[in-house]
Amino acid sequence: MLWCFLLLWILLRCADSFSVTVPSSPVLVVRGATASLSCEFEPDSNISNLVITWQREEDTRVVHSFYYQKDQLERQSSDYFNRTKLNHNELAKGNASLSIANFGLKDAGKYLCTVSNTKGTGKGVLELVYAAFFSEPRLSIHLKSSDVTVQYEMEGYPRPEVMWLGPEGQNLSYLQEFTSTSDGGLYYLKSRYVTQNPAFNITFTLKNPTAHQELQRHVILSYDGNINSRTSVVALSILCIFLMCSTGLLLWLYCRDKQR
Repeated sequence: MLWCFLLLWILLRCADSFSVTVPSSPVLVVRGATASLSCEFEPDSNISNLVITWQREEDTRVVHSFYYQKDQLERQSSDYFNRTKLNHNELAKGNASLSIANFGLKDAGKYLCTVSNTKGTGKGVLELVYAAFFSEPRLSIHLKSSDVTVQYEMEGYPRPEVMWLGPEGQNLSYLQEFTSTSDGGLYYLKSRYVTQNPAFNITFTLKNPTAHQELQRHVILSYDGNINSRTSVVALSILCIFLMCSTGLLLWLYCRDKQR
């Protein structure tokens, strides 16, 4: 009886010593990249008894399974079909890391790595965070009789920090709109600054802390103070030409009527 308890104690100690190691901090993966989910365990050179299962923690969806010395994907979620891969050459070394191709917003979340071999069974949970770099801001300037609108448009994820700054670095008031794109993996941002001053020096800034991205674009608009007088001269010249042409036409019509 004593030997049974001793054997059970040894088995429990061995099981406790078996550990699965995954990153403790969230792992950032950008849109469209291949995610690498690190998972290490105490190796056994004989992988005939090795079982590896990757699942989504929140709903237990199967992401990838390996046992009987080969991938077993019959129960794999359709969301990951043809997108996952284990490095079979690393399994005997204790590396159960998984790669997920074409990473998107729906792939963000927590993943459970479960490993079992002759030395024991262990689990680890890691988190993947999704981000998308914002595209190059597209500038447009709209001129009206009453004001000037400077606008930038771009796409990225998640919602960024946006500011419009004056020449002295002062924070300016502005308007902006956020809408989701059709695939749900991007935000469409439209940010605009409106002013009644026809000349200005402003700076647009965007920060995407999740993706460690920061953009800064300067917009300078100036005009010649004599533009109104020059415009008046041009307009007056056009008016004179129009009047001369009109007068000539009237004289021709008058002379033609006289000849009749």
